[in-house]
Amino acid sequence: MLFVSTITLLAAAVLPSVTLAAPTNTTIVARAPASFVHPGALVSLPQLSFVRDKVKAGAQPWTNAYNQLLSSKYASLSRNPTPRATVECGSYSNPNNGCTDEREDAIAAYTLALAWYITQDARYATKAISIFDAWSTTIKSHTNSNAPLQTGWAGSSWPRAAEIIRYTYTGWSSTSINNFSNMLRNVYLPEIINGSNSNGNWELVMLEAAQGIAVFLNDGASYDKVMTKFLGRVPAYVYLKSDGTYPKAAPGSGL
Repeated sequence: MLFVSTITLLAAAVLPSVTLAAPTNTTIVARAPASFVHPGALVSLPQLSFVRDKVKAGAQPWTNAYNQLLSSKYASLSRNPTPRATVECGSYSNPNNGCTDEREDAIAAYTLALAWYITQDARYATKAISIFDAWSTTIKSHTNSNAPLQTGWAGSSWPRAAEIIRYTYTGWSSTSINNFSNMLRNVYLPEIINGSNSNGNWELVMLEAAQGIAVFLNDGASYDKVMTKFLGRVPAYVYLKSDGTYPKAAPGSGL
């Protein structure tokens, strides 16, 4: 997965812009923009174009990262997705019924979307769409103890891929987009939108996924909810001496 991280970092990727209300002494309230900018999940169009221009020029380290991406298994045009109606993930991946398959297919979709934009080879876009279609017409639920974490892991990759394809490629049909949107709205978002109310990586990846999904769905209410929760968590992760012996507890964490 290093190649995905590398090319994303080379694009100077940032989370979608956040418009904040004026801060008070007690709260910072996130606000969704009047209209979302697309692509807007992790990488923006200027960032994608920046990397493409660097690759066209053979500049480093972008070209090496690009070559690594294209040679990976995730960029394979012969990939066959393996969707399941129910993805069951227990603690420490025991059981692992579709968990790895789901994460791998979601990462592949994002890799293919990046490959599409940089190469402008439509085969990569259509392969990404075939993965979207396979999962969106099959999956119904995530179960067992790691369901929220699993949903966050896969759910953070899906909108990254879909934002690129939807807004830079003209061949994604409205029917397929609707199926994919319904999957995110009905299968993924309910599992992660409220966070885990615990400290650590679970909640952060769940909120990251929910934010990306909200952008794809143009769902301002969900975006606001996610960002308000995230901003409430920030003091728990950035320790200040004035906090005392321990960092401030995240709201609802019970710590």
